[in-house]
Amino acid sequence: MSPILKTLPSKSRLAQVRNLSAEIFDEFWNPTAKRNPAKILKKPLLGPEVVKYYGDNNTVPTFKDFKKWFPELKLVDPREAHRTFMVEDRKRRNKGAPKKKKA
Repeated sequence: MSPILKTLPSKSRLAQVRNLSAEIFDEFWNPTAKRNPAKILKKPLLGPEVVKYYGDNNTVPTFKDFKKWFPELKLVDPREAHRTFMVEDRKRRNKGAPKKKKA
């Protein structure tokens, strides 16, 4: 047997190190690999539970809503303006989407 194998820590000592590491970094330590609900509990809420907790997302007005409510202001969405500018720029450099095939 080589001298390196004699100096390796025992399995119990390695388990202690892993346990201590889990405590330090606030992780769940499961040495027996039993099934536990930790993964399920970390998942985000689904369906009506989310709506019940956070409320309906459609209640917050969007830029489109303001544009519809105040047409006299002639508001311009900066994101949409940038997107259209980039599309036109790509078309000028022949990098845009190809033309559709005519039947």
